[in-house]
Amino acid sequence: MIEYEVSREIYNPCAGIYVFDDNFFCEVKTDNIEKTISEWIGGNIPKYEKNTFPDGSVEYILDLPRKVRYTFNII
Repeated sequence: MIEYEVSREIYNPCAGIYVFDDNFFCEVKTDNIEKTISEWIGGNIPKYEKNTFPDGSVEYILDLPRKVRYTFNII
């Protein structure tokens, strides 16, 4: 299992920017990020965009009623 530090940002369509959710910040050990996200949102993972970076971090932008971006950084 890989240990990640996870942050969540919520899209503000009026300003056109993502804002950090100060109430959400956690560390998680997982081999299946999609399953972890599904558990957090309480259902199947919706359409999403996935970006993987050279440092091993992974970003998911979920197409929920308001876009949400989860960033998983390897600890």
